[in-house]
Amino acid sequence: MFIAYGLAINPQSKFIHLSYSDDLALDNSSQTKEYIESDSFQSLWDMELKKDSKGKKKWYNNFGGGVYATASGGAITGFGAGVTDSEIFSGAIIIDDPLKPDDAYSETKRKAINERYNGTIRSRVNDRKTPIIVIMQRLHEDDMSGFLLDGGSGEEWEHLCLPALDKDNKPLWEQKHTFKELEQIRQASRYNFAGQYMQIPAPEEGGEWKKEWFKIIDKKELPPAIEWEMFIDGAYTKDTKNDPTGIQIGAKIGNNYVIYSSIDKYLEMPELIKFIPAHISALGIKVKMIYVEPKASGKSIKQLIQSQTKLNISEIKSNFVSVSKIERARTTAPYIESERVILVRGVWNESYLHQVAMFPNAKHDEHIDLTAYGVEKNLITVESFFF
Repeated sequence: MFIAYGLAINPQSKFIHLSYSDDLALDNSSQTKEYIESDSFQSLWDMELKKDSKGKKKWYNNFGGGVYATASGGAITGFGAGVTDSEIFSGAIIIDDPLKPDDAYSETKRKAINERYNGTIRSRVNDRKTPIIVIMQRLHEDDMSGFLLDGGSGEEWEHLCLPALDKDNKPLWEQKHTFKELEQIRQASRYNFAGQYMQIPAPEEGGEWKKEWFKIIDKKELPPAIEWEMFIDGAYTKDTKNDPTGIQIGAKIGNNYVIYSSIDKYLEMPELIKFIPAHISALGIKVKMIYVEPKASGKSIKQLIQSQTKLNISEIKSNFVSVSKIERARTTAPYIESERVILVRGVWNESYLHQVAMFPNAKHDEHIDLTAYGVEKNLITVESFFF
């Protein structure tokens, strides 16, 4: 309806319509053509479509305005949105659901669509005043909406967010869904409800792990002489487009796993090796052993820590190394739900809880892995874990 109305305002308007699949984009394009060719539209605006514009992908009217519709990952050639130096509205790029829900967990596919925006889509406007409109449910913290709102394109975006329920649980559109109906949907699938209805990538209370499961204590409540351990999920680069290095310090205290600190840093390898002992010293604690995830960067971290510091370090060689992140999270969830994972109060608490609650739709997940390793070692098994 928006495209048809835009062409009614200015028959010379040019639109590009993109979606995650050709079929969806072409169906919307076909529906727009039907609106324009309807008796109701023609009675108000006399607009013929060109005789050679029978296709759904690209078509024009007799004023030169028209539509190009394709998949968000497809080619856009020979067509631009908007009209140069137009004094009135003259079209737009409309991106409707650029990412398929099934692809939301794929970092490769998310990255491809986001890079497609920067590399191709944004350049297909004929005038700097031509708007680009993204319409989508939230699927992941780093989906196209999250990417753009986080400054991924360097542009300033106006964000219109319409959750189905407000902070007082009042429905946005009660004629469509009452509170009771929305609550039934939420109970059936919290993740789908969060993304499709509340416009957040994951339930606010958390999904696999909930925020309320983590008890927070003050440092003064800790017993003396704790043997702290450090867990490292390493990265080679300080490029913020990639995952940072995760560093967690924890210990088994009684029947609980207590996390003293869990942070992430974007550091090159030499900086990281210098940071680790300085970080331990700044916290004013002693670390008995460092355990590092045995991926490529982990092996380098182990070698450099051994050669350049007096700290003890070993690779993690547990069952968790070879299983998926989801499996790690679900295996450790009962221990966390029973409040056996405790956080020491600190400035890091908020970012830690945000990430674990957002998982598996979080942009990064190093705290999930680190906590899972800590729980497995200290609460699940102590045999044949590290070598």
